Amino acid sequence: MKKIFFYLLALSHVFGQSVIDTLSVTIYPEFSYPGVAIEYKFDKIGNDELIFPIPSSIDSVLYTISGNDVEFEQILETKNNSLTALNKDGNHTIYLFLDKFISDPGPRKFSYSFQSKQLINTFILGVQIPFASEDFSVNAEGFSLERVRDQNGLTFLQGIIGGFSSTSSTKIDLSYYNPHGNTSIQYAANISTQDSAVQPPPTASERFVRYPFLTWEPMLIFILLSIILVLFYEFKRNKNA
Repeated sequence: MKKIFFYLLALSHVFGQSVIDTLSVTIYPEFSYPGVAIEYKFDKIGNDELIFPIPSSIDSVLYTISGNDVEFEQILETKNNSLTALNKDGNHTIYLFLDKFISDPGPRKFSYSFQSKQLINTFILGVQIPFASEDFSVNAEGFSLERVRDQNGLTFLQGIIGGFSSTSSTKIDLSYYNPHGNTSIQYAANISTQDSAVQPPPTASERFVRYPFLTWEPMLIFILLSIILVLFYEFKRNKNA
């Protein structure tokens, strides 16, 4: 496998094409943002230019870089319906915030077409299943999705393909019914409150920390980042009004 990777990497330099070794794209419908958030994660080393076409409705993204003594977090504007990765070594994470839903119970539908301007050796696609959602359905062209559960208790439909070229594309369609109108975080918080209201006071031998759905600490950064971008959008909209 390593020989193949270095062979493709060598070819990419010969023909001037950039390469991403592993790209993870995760879609979060109504997790902490009252709409759909998409996360891109990849490692970047060197000066290769990495470009991702994105929808025209996105005018800015939340961009973070970590590793190698680099800690970067900033809201960046996009240009010409594309996003160019920053020229910094490290682990890059990009958050896109798309369709915003009304906070009422009802059906949800979302479509997203992913493209890349460079070869992706390993492409990991994940779609998080919202808490208490009904009739959840996902179709991603070229992917065979399987149900997986992470260490935080979140459930995903995930697929992996190799050799995603710069001329390839995949369309992701998802639909489901939201019976409560809340985000997953709001729903989990409500359930936690209800559970604590009916539970009797613990005895000395029963005192321990309970997490009804997920471990909150690893999700805290993601929630804060979501709030930052939502506030940014509201400020920008009020400014332009």
